[in-house]
Amino acid sequence: MPKAPALSLRLVFARNVRLVRIDAGMSQERLADEAELDRTFVGTLERGLRNISIDNIELLAKALGTPAGELLNPDLPRERGLDVTVTRAPRTARPYPVRKR
Repeated sequence: MPKAPALSLRLVFARNVRLVRIDAGMSQERLADEAELDRTFVGTLERGLRNISIDNIELLAKALGTPAGELLNPDLPRERGLDVTVTRAPRTARPYPVRKR
């Protein structure tokens, strides 16, 4: 069976930030707020559309409570037992009222 091509380091970082954030139960908005970054910037990072500076890697790592080097580790999901198919953090409460029909 052929081996899947390796992800670029940018895509490894993007995937790991998303997985660690979701595992922590954080929204993109909360992560951005704690890292003092823009939410849309975090979103584009998680999709692998943006390059990132070392300074911003450090800010995100601190906000996630994870060493920066771990966010660049291709084996992080396996080592932490993270589900790579999860794409969003579960909602714990709705920020708006829901009308029943």
